[in-house]
Amino acid sequence: MAGTPQLSLRHAQGEVFTDRTRFRVLVAGRRFGKSYLSCIELLRGAIEKPGEVFFYAAPTYRMAKDIAWKLLKQLVPKTWIKSKNESDLKIELINGSLIELKGTENAMALRGRSLSGLVLDEAAFMDSAVWFEVLRPALADKQGWALFISTPEGTASWFYDLWCFCEEEEASQTWKRWSYTTIEGGNVPPDEVEAARAQLDPRTFRQEFEASFENLSGLVAASFSDENISRDIVDIPQLGLLVGLDFNIDPMSACFGIRVDDELHIFDEMSLSNATTWEAADEIIRRYSLDRRITVCPDPTGAARKTAGVGATDHHILRKSGFKVSTPKAPWKIRDKVNCVNTALLDGTGKRRLKIHPRCKELIKSLRTLTYEENTGLPNKKLGVDHQFDALGYLCLMQFNLNKGGRAGETRFRVY
Repeated sequence: MAGTPQLSLRHAQGEVFTDRTRFRVLVAGRRFGKSYLSCIELLRGAIEKPGEVFFYAAPTYRMAKDIAWKLLKQLVPKTWIKSKNESDLKIELINGSLIELKGTENAMALRGRSLSGLVLDEAAFMDSAVWFEVLRPALADKQGWALFISTPEGTASWFYDLWCFCEEEEASQTWKRWSYTTIEGGNVPPDEVEAARAQLDPRTFRQEFEASFENLSGLVAASFSDENISRDIVDIPQLGLLVGLDFNIDPMSACFGIRVDDELHIFDEMSLSNATTWEAADEIIRRYSLDRRITVCPDPTGAARKTAGVGATDHHILRKSGFKVSTPKAPWKIRDKVNCVNTALLDGTGKRRLKIHPRCKELIKSLRTLTYEENTGLPNKKLGVDHQFDALGYLCLMQFNLNKGGRAGETRFRVY
């Protein structure tokens, strides 16, 4: 096609791009340039095979639009575009080829298509049925190719199984795999990666920046140790009181702390059986005077929930009780909460920013005994020890600036 744009790839990206193995698996750290590589792969496929269909698949439609749509439109010369559909995220080239961006949250809607090429971006975060039951059959009649690109998501995922399978099948010359760290991608300077190390726990740093498959089995609070427990932790009434609160009728759980420089000191806890939010608020006031500034960091779903059994929401009750409520605009992802607590307990530089007094017996029990459900990345709630962990998690998320939806160094939350 006339007017071919001059596109450049860094060395690691080029290693994957120049290889023509039919099925390729790339595990890469954050900001490697995965989406840029994805779009160039699709564009090459559409040029080489006129009149064929190529998919870019992401875990959700929103991710496909936010991650790749604008980039794809920038890469495709306008003179090559026959038509473009902004709502369907579809570009038709003048040679008859189609490049379509798809979310896989409703995988069954993708059935029935015949594909000549496919990129699965962040494949680890898709359901395995998306590949095995929907997209793999779509490649059969055209003998189409597929490129799997993702940051890893533990060793209990189908993507890890695919990674291992790829090693066994490389001799067949049908499958090939690569693993690159963020630094090897060449888009992020080493000092920026080192800065991120201080904001993540060691396991998460290895997973997100070093492209390491980390085992999520075992303890949820993997970074917790006796070094996080200190009898020297005391309340300082002159400082604002911080409360992490988990809305649960039995028990209603809370932990109490203060910020001391860049550390969070937890000196007390609360577990109330069969309690309403009103009763929890009364107990907080009984323990700590409203003359003191009290900020509650609760479960974000309390903006809509009414565990008190009356018309007011949980957050409204807290505000009516005289507390400032600090919460994000949308609920946290479970992995964000787990990662934030572990980072506070021990970050990648070896610093512990979370200290807990030994009187917080239920919280310490939670940190020591809460484990993952088998073969999942989810804490096992059946153990009954997750409530104090959740309360601490909401507090850590708001205090250590790891808020949902924000970019690095950016805070987005709602304060009443």
